[in-house]
Amino acid sequence: MTDLDERIARALREQADGPVDTNSLLTAAVNGGRARRRRRRAVIGAALGVAVLLGAGVAVRTPSAAPPQPAVTPSPVVVTPPRAPGVPGAAERPALIGTDPRLLHFGVDPTAAKPVAWRSAAQVESMRLDLGDGVQAMVIVAADPRTAEIGDPSQLRDIGPDKAGAVTSDKDLASPGQGLDAASRYNGVIRQLDRVTKGWVLRWQPVPGLYVRVAALGETGAEVRRAAAALRFDEARRCVAPIQLTALPPGARISACEVAVRQLSWPRIVNVGGMTTPTQMAVAASDHTEAALTVALQGAATLPVRLTYLPRPSSPDRAKANRRIAGRPVFDMGDFWHVLGIPNTLLSMGHENRWERSPTDAEVSTVIGGLRVADDRGEPASWE
Repeated sequence: MTDLDERIARALREQADGPVDTNSLLTAAVNGGRARRRRRRAVIGAALGVAVLLGAGVAVRTPSAAPPQPAVTPSPVVVTPPRAPGVPGAAERPALIGTDPRLLHFGVDPTAAKPVAWRSAAQVESMRLDLGDGVQAMVIVAADPRTAEIGDPSQLRDIGPDKAGAVTSDKDLASPGQGLDAASRYNGVIRQLDRVTKGWVLRWQPVPGLYVRVAALGETGAEVRRAAAALRFDEARRCVAPIQLTALPPGARISACEVAVRQLSWPRIVNVGGMTTPTQMAVAASDHTEAALTVALQGAATLPVRLTYLPRPSSPDRAKANRRIAGRPVFDMGDFWHVLGIPNTLLSMGHENRWERSPTDAEVSTVIGGLRVADDRGEPASWE
């Protein structure tokens, strides 16, 4: 969960019995976008300079390439991306993973788990799963093992053997070996993330060239086995969202699709004064929907378009439109644009990467002009 996710969730909790103040959410969205822009330099530097964190801990078991099927009580409510007929799954064509943001090259058995979020971006695809009884899991799929480790910002992270050993004194979190390369970790062994969050991670290759990382919370590794067994790599799904962009600037394309139909709070790893410790957070579900489509513009620039839908009545917008773009009322802040007039919905786009050029007025106008918002933003079945 990002800082923006946390601010929105906090706003929802504080106003659980009253109307939602969309202006507080707008402020969070703008501040969150600018914070992402400020952090981009540090994040990119860390990605280039730091090796992939190792998942360390007690080896529970070594399953075969496909974990066994468990007996799971069917769920009465299923939310899942629709099938993509004729598109090969990851098991048949691993190299297709993360090549088309409109697609997910794997699926989930709906009787075993409920997808509550899905994402397709460059070289990586992922889902967050609700296994029932407050149990959640994160699935990362990639054609490269290092991408599977760092490719999704929402995933449950390993705390790292160096910091874990120094701060928590958990002797069972020792490194599996300095010479162990990323691909070698995908050996079907379940390991413990850390003792505070009670998380477990399973890495394996269902077929050569397909790297799957599943992390789940639970007292034992049984939950991560359940999540892994629910995955289906012989099918493909579509990354549907409550927003569509029917017009793009010349040379632009959609580079990422991300949707969350229910929010689940991950445990966080807190760094205070250089000391890293895992901090337990309760699993908190909320009923709002989030979606983001990232537009890759010409000249190495991006324009993320973000939607947050709140089904409860919202307070009137205090932010007033200061211009109209493509016939829509817009609050233009110079580097962020908030589209007004959509009930119970915050829709914004902005310049989030300070290393990139800012989108031009013509590019923003084209994107807003082609914007289509689903009538029922809380019902994925209507997003076709």
